[in-house]
Amino acid sequence: MKRIMGWAAIFLVLAGGAATGASGTTNQVMVLFNGAELFAVSGVASLSAESRAAAIQERVGHLARSPLFSTEELSVHQDEGLHMSLIMAGGDLVTVTMEADAKAAGLARAALSEIWVRKIAEAVEQYRKDRTRASYLRGALFALLATGLLGGIWLLVKRLCSKVLEMMKARLAGRKMFKFVDGNGVVEISGFLLRLARFLTMLWMLVVYLNVVLSFFPWTFNLSARMFSLISTPAVNFARGFVANLPNLFALGVIWAIVYAILRATRHIFLQIGEGKVRIRGFYRDWADPTYRLVRLMVIVFALVAAFPYIPGSDSPAFKGISIFMGVLFSLGSTSVVSNIFAGLVLTYMRPFMPGDFVEISGIKGTVMSRQTFSTRIRTPTNQVVSIPNTSVSGNHIVNYSHMAERAGVMIGTTVTIGYDAPWRTVHQLLVAAAKGVGDVLATPAPFVLQTSLDDFYVSYRLVVSTNRPERQLRILAEVHQRIQDEFARAGVEIMSPHYRAERDGTASTIPAVEGGGEG
Repeated sequence: MKRIMGWAAIFLVLAGGAATGASGTTNQVMVLFNGAELFAVSGVASLSAESRAAAIQERVGHLARSPLFSTEELSVHQDEGLHMSLIMAGGDLVTVTMEADAKAAGLARAALSEIWVRKIAEAVEQYRKDRTRASYLRGALFALLATGLLGGIWLLVKRLCSKVLEMMKARLAGRKMFKFVDGNGVVEISGFLLRLARFLTMLWMLVVYLNVVLSFFPWTFNLSARMFSLISTPAVNFARGFVANLPNLFALGVIWAIVYAILRATRHIFLQIGEGKVRIRGFYRDWADPTYRLVRLMVIVFALVAAFPYIPGSDSPAFKGISIFMGVLFSLGSTSVVSNIFAGLVLTYMRPFMPGDFVEISGIKGTVMSRQTFSTRIRTPTNQVVSIPNTSVSGNHIVNYSHMAERAGVMIGTTVTIGYDAPWRTVHQLLVAAAKGVGDVLATPAPFVLQTSLDDFYVSYRLVVSTNRPERQLRILAEVHQRIQDEFARAGVEIMSPHYRAERDGTASTIPAVEGGGEG
């Protein structure tokens, strides 16, 4: 009896002198052992409910593992003076039933103590029964059967999905089903949905399999008991959050429907403008698509601003932090991107060139293939595709050879140097005759020749022709050169630039005599 009183005194010291049980805490913690719930305990003064539950679990585990302990040794000792019941295992204290525990359970302290003794005895007996050789063999056998059942279900589900997909292919492949989706599209969508359903089914079966197999062995029984809770808790929280946010989701749906209708109507209007069916004075057809993109961007931005308060979790600190972080990243990394976008808009509405025009930009000549959001693509006469950033295009001189090509043609030319011994009128005639025989050279304006310089040994003749195919200027000039050689050869005029060497003693002058007079 003195030993029992000693245990009671020790507990009172740990509990901070709460012998009356009047200072019990409001929370309770369940004592778990061997995957089973034994009973709930309350906190008292400085001893929390969690600490009491952990201590009881440790003591019950020590008793269950001790081969010298028998459940018949469990007993209850009432101490009415201290208002507590001591549950003993022989001479060792297992736990103490307080008035706070009885009040929380709605039972008398003595009756609650007897229930706790019975629960502890059953838990110890079950613990020992689960750790026999027969229990291990039975668990291994059941785990093997569960594994075989899982494999059979996996093969059955896989074969069933394959059969369904083959049947759909045989009936729907190649058929016209709807306006926007044919039979092949329906088969692809159905195949994706079947694979998704198969994955979710097998994932759920795997969870069930793991939960069942883990429950067969005492080492993993606690994990098995907690697995469904770990999986179901997030699912339940998600479902509750979904139900709680249904009004916000409805508002988001309304905003989406309004934005969708506005974009569809706007797209239809700009398509009509682009096709020339609707005309607005001063608004060109090629402005329709980029203008629609700007309008769409503005509508989407305003829609996001309106929808932001209704997005679930938008008021959370994490969501705000991520939004600020993404905004900083966009600000730091999008300088060149934004510059190219605005340069592309400037080029669009200035209309310095159109796709198909032959231009020269940054020293690069070629045909414009496309003017995109960030760059302009040009195909050179040597069939090379060059992408030039829009900022470089807008910041350089642009020469558009095609702008006046259809009206007056583009002038291109080549230079020939001929010696002074060839009459210049003859050279002019031969050069013009050579140009007139080229197919892509325009007759109006007619080819003409300029004498660009009178050099030391020869005269420089510049042949200028007009063409409405500036993108073919390399081939045009090549053909002009060929015909110049043919014309000069037929006329017997040498295409050469002779050099002269003369010896002088300083007495003779090289100034020619002036016609109609003599030396002064």
